Amino acid sequence: MKLSQWKTLTDDEISRIHAASLDILENTGLLYESREVRQILLAGGASCTGEMVRFPKQLVEDCIARNKSTVNICNREGRELFAIGDGQVRFAGGHNAVFVMSDDKGSRRSSVLKDVEDFAKICEALEDIDIVGVPLNPGDVPDRMMLAHAVAAILKNSKKPVFFSSESREVNRAIIELARQTTGIKDFREKSSMISQLSSTSPLYWEPGAAESVVECARAGMPLAFLPQPIAGMTAPYTLAGNITVHNAEVLSGVVLAHLVNPGAPLIYAAAWTVCDMRYGNVIIGRPEAALMRIAGAQMARFYHMPSHCIGPDSDSNLYDEQMGWEKMMSLLAAVSGGNDLIVNSGMFGTGMTATNEQLLLDNEMNRFARRMAAGINVSSESIAAELIKNIGPRGIFLDSEHTLMNLHSGEHVESLVIKGLNYENWKNNGALSASALADEKVEEILTAKNASVLAEDNALELDEILKRWDENQAAHE
Repeated sequence: MKLSQWKTLTDDEISRIHAASLDILENTGLLYESREVRQILLAGGASCTGEMVRFPKQLVEDCIARNKSTVNICNREGRELFAIGDGQVRFAGGHNAVFVMSDDKGSRRSSVLKDVEDFAKICEALEDIDIVGVPLNPGDVPDRMMLAHAVAAILKNSKKPVFFSSESREVNRAIIELARQTTGIKDFREKSSMISQLSSTSPLYWEPGAAESVVECARAGMPLAFLPQPIAGMTAPYTLAGNITVHNAEVLSGVVLAHLVNPGAPLIYAAAWTVCDMRYGNVIIGRPEAALMRIAGAQMARFYHMPSHCIGPDSDSNLYDEQMGWEKMMSLLAAVSGGNDLIVNSGMFGTGMTATNEQLLLDNEMNRFARRMAAGINVSSESIAAELIKNIGPRGIFLDSEHTLMNLHSGEHVESLVIKGLNYENWKNNGALSASALADEKVEEILTAKNASVLAEDNALELDEILKRWDENQAAHE
């Protein structure tokens, strides 16, 4: 059977969080500075006092009823790949880091567009990366359209779907245009090559750009991942249940807006569960409390019939060290075992601020192991192999049996891409390399190999023309 999903909330506890969220939405509401968004919400049945918008319980529940449990995803060419929420976990490269680690001492440098191109090429080559996140904010392109340039760099180097996050209406418009150009799809509600992550600002506030981007993406039918990021003890109660409640109310506010703009819009219940280390005032994502909330978030998503997303594998460590290993695997196993449908952050560490290609390889390996654990153990007459055991008998050997050969590449045992199961003598004789050094070798192999998924030159030039037009448009408004 498949691995049983972990739970950290009872059905009654889920209902209590839901009821508290409805009460907050109806009696406190959220702050919206965008007049356009307030008008949409008012026309849909919300009430407004100044910039505060309140959501009647019935309006919220009517919009929840429009949720769909799956989101169909296609590749750069418009070919349908899979549905997020179909019961299989999907992994995405991390997104929105700022720095690249330049040595094993923790030194960092700012990122450039070439880093994004390399990341995309590596993601394209990795079996356990299903979606390419925009990994870095490149500093060598126009600042206002930075993310659009990064998305275009990914599209030029990978056919895989793209996960991006920008709270600029103009950037979301530009990326929608890039997606339409590459896929030929005009309305993304049935299938999309991209997912737009948008975030409210906790507690209980939508910045104008983020709220207007919800409207823009919902109109286009582009899947929206609503990702509030309340920080326990700072922008949400210190208790985990209080943090989850703030998060949940903000997700539901996004659900209402999206469905009022485009009923049935594809939506994802997203989360980057965050707490505060009160000793130092640091925001952290790799602790056990964040792991517990990863499980709770997936439960809340299922309650609302929405696919779930969370970040992982995550670590607050700034080096390849023991902390990195245990925090990443703890966060990943919690995310997978909790039943999250999409897990985004492979390649990231240092609380999501730093990325390296080597870590992307190592996280891909973790994803592979976690996916195997989620698959569980297949028990059948063939897999029990009672007749084989009886035939081989005492002190026999199974190494050369037909049963072993038949199952060697069946997926029964996961095959590693980076690490090697060598004993000490063989490890020493093969260079005594660490896992990160092995990953570095594999990165070099991928980057020097021919990339069969490079976008055709004429199509790449069309993307360049779109970017040029948006760059000029933004420059004219500065």
